Amino acid sequence: MARTSPTPSARAELSKALRFAIVGGLATLVHLGVAMAALALGAGAFQGNALGFGVAFVAGLVGHFYFTFGLSNGFGRSAWRYGVIAFAGFAVNNGLLAALKTAKAIPDSAALAMAILVVSAGTFLAARFWGFVSHD
Repeated sequence: MARTSPTPSARAELSKALRFAIVGGLATLVHLGVAMAALALGAGAFQGNALGFGVAFVAGLVGHFYFTFGLSNGFGRSAWRYGVIAFAGFAVNNGLLAALKTAKAIPDSAALAMAILVVSAGTFLAARFWGFVSHD
């Protein structure tokens, strides 16, 4: 059976998904790094998580707007929509963190890492199809 190559639109979507993963991965590392640094400096897990989220939000917003989705206008609208997506993810993230801390089965650092990493997976679709739509 002959192998077919992806259509141009499929290639474009794969390219966006790859760029999203790069920016999201970097933002996740920023979130995790800032949160872990705050934890090491004596902040609680929730305080570190909030600080890391704030810094990562800005990094993700700028990276996704310009690099992932290549937009040049509508930054305010995208920022608002991405904020909704990010804060919903942060709420889920904190719920998971609270559950993991309540269970006391793993150290705070592992609970924090798990909570941050789990939420990242679902944000691509929301960002792609609502948060960063073209505003032309």
